[in-house]
Amino acid sequence: MDLNESNKRGFSLFGNYNINDPVEDIPVHTTRGSSALSPYLNFDPKFLNTSGSQFIVPEGQKEKRGRLELMFFTIGGSVIAGSMIGSLSGLYRGMRETRDLTGSVRTSTIINYIARQGATTASAMGSIALIYSLTGTGISLIRGVDDEINTIASGGITGLLYRSTAGLKGALRGSLYGVGITSLYVLLSSKERLQTYM
Repeated sequence: MDLNESNKRGFSLFGNYNINDPVEDIPVHTTRGSSALSPYLNFDPKFLNTSGSQFIVPEGQKEKRGRLELMFFTIGGSVIAGSMIGSLSGLYRGMRETRDLTGSVRTSTIINYIARQGATTASAMGSIALIYSLTGTGISLIRGVDDEINTIASGGITGLLYRSTAGLKGALRGSLYGVGITSLYVLLSSKERLQTYM
């Protein structure tokens, strides 16, 4: 093999190839008015479902996410939101409480306020989201229907359980808060569906 021939050969993980060899047997689909972008984009655009759903779901499954699937998003989102809200609250309290301090002592105290309040609020909101998601999923499985009644009932049960350590009055108050918040959510998120019932 001479030097010119070795320069014309390329190296590949799948063996050597000759640069000058014609590429054959690569079927490329082109439609009228378009050119082939690459032999690796070998598909017929007729097979793309541009009008239907963009989700890949197993046969027989609803295209809407169920409560069990939304549970992880709800809990994680609540923890992150609680952390952000608590951190901002801690920053505000830290700035207000440390007016008389200066320098690194003030900075350290403000950071402690942010960390403590952020963790406390994140834990509380995560616990509420966990109770809400578990009760909502349980009610949905028991009833066999996923509707607005499940949302309101799980909100009431969540408030009742979360405030159960505050005594009977505190638990009932928590339940009313839960029913109120979830009812407001249902009114805002399901306007069209609720109008069909009226």
